[in-house]
Amino acid sequence: MDKIQILRKISQTFFFIYFVFLTSFCLCFFGVIEKFILKGTVGQLIVKLIVIIALTLILGRVFCGWMCPLGFLSELSYKLRVKLFKTKKLPTVNEKIHKKLIYLKYVVLVASLILTYYLLTYAFCQVCPIGFLTNLYGTVISFIILIFVLIASFFIPMAFCRYLCPLGAFLSIFSIKPLFQLKTDNNCVKCKLCEFKCPMQIKITEKIDQKECIRCFECKSACRKGGLSFSHIFRKEN
Repeated sequence: MDKIQILRKISQTFFFIYFVFLTSFCLCFFGVIEKFILKGTVGQLIVKLIVIIALTLILGRVFCGWMCPLGFLSELSYKLRVKLFKTKKLPTVNEKIHKKLIYLKYVVLVASLILTYYLLTYAFCQVCPIGFLTNLYGTVISFIILIFVLIASFFIPMAFCRYLCPLGAFLSIFSIKPLFQLKTDNNCVKCKLCEFKCPMQIKITEKIDQKECIRCFECKSACRKGGLSFSHIFRKEN
């Protein structure tokens, strides 16, 4: 395991403990917007939301790959499959279906906000799987969804993050063209080892979809030629 992966594991573990055991809430886009829709106030959470948006504009969806507790659990689930079956290539969804499903999370995003407005309730928070772990809005439904997320991720890496997470959809909007981007360079030989290890099923050797990349850097760890870099958009290609 290289240094960047060690740092990421430390970050994921720290934020998982912070969100689940040390706070009474899970930092979520809906925790701010839903409260604003219902009560017209956002409180101190708005500061943390602004920080996350700023990080996303600069680094991309680093929250998803380094901080999100549900993303952390989903990763443990799919890596358990890798360990059990000793797979060298992560399972994938049919490409045509995958390209359509990635937009489903935007539907969940919009639907959650509409339901919050018209039903006058914390629509997504009531079913959020992390809400069950934090005891904030824990319900039977959120527990069922948590189990579903873990099982789905066992078979399809980061399934919830790819296709259903409304926070991921929200952050994707701000990471279409972040200041720092993952790029291939002239060292890339198109061997696709990076794609075999990408849990988000991104066609890295063709075109890196920055808004779908969660900055897990599994691709960089897999690359044997040093053909991937994470650098600012002003850097000239080799």
